[in-house]
Amino acid sequence: MILYLLIIFFTVVILSVFNIFFGLDILQCQWWVIPIACLVGVVYEIAVDGLFAIIINKLPNKWFGPDKKCFEVSKRERRFLEHLKVKSWKEKICELGFLGGFPKNEIKEPNNLEYIERFLIEINKGIVTHWIGVFVGFTLILCYPLRFALPICLPIAIVNVFLNILPIMALRYNYPKLMVIRKKLLRDSERKNNSI
Repeated sequence: MILYLLIIFFTVVILSVFNIFFGLDILQCQWWVIPIACLVGVVYEIAVDGLFAIIINKLPNKWFGPDKKCFEVSKRERRFLEHLKVKSWKEKICELGFLGGFPKNEIKEPNNLEYIERFLIEINKGIVTHWIGVFVGFTLILCYPLRFALPICLPIAIVNVFLNILPIMALRYNYPKLMVIRKKLLRDSERKNNSI
């Protein structure tokens, strides 16, 4: 959480300072309007991301089930995520699953099939939510006068992309490991049922 707050803080500060010194002619406004415009832009991005998180959370779980092929992580993608050393930085990512009632920062019940399947569903919901955030964040450009698009809106939207891509990578990195656990639990459950 602190990392995210620092990134957001420095984005607002850098954009504000840069535009106050170099962008007043383009923006055609008083200097104090710029930090306010940056802050409002950040609040907009957070609100839009939050809105879609609420909407996705309300959708049926069966749409996000672990058997859906569209959520599979290929070996190539796994290698790519390992190459990016996701394991070493994924714990620094802001995890807000607790807001939806299911924190995803640790596996609390590794031997519970129902829990693991719910975990996988929550991962898939998180991935969809963050992908929507990547694209919908650019609607900020439509909320400001056109002269604000390039110097303020676009950089804020790009930072929003970055802050959404990181959790996508972390969730995609964890997904195959949970699928392995699920597969084992399904096998164990099948054996148990056959022995009865």
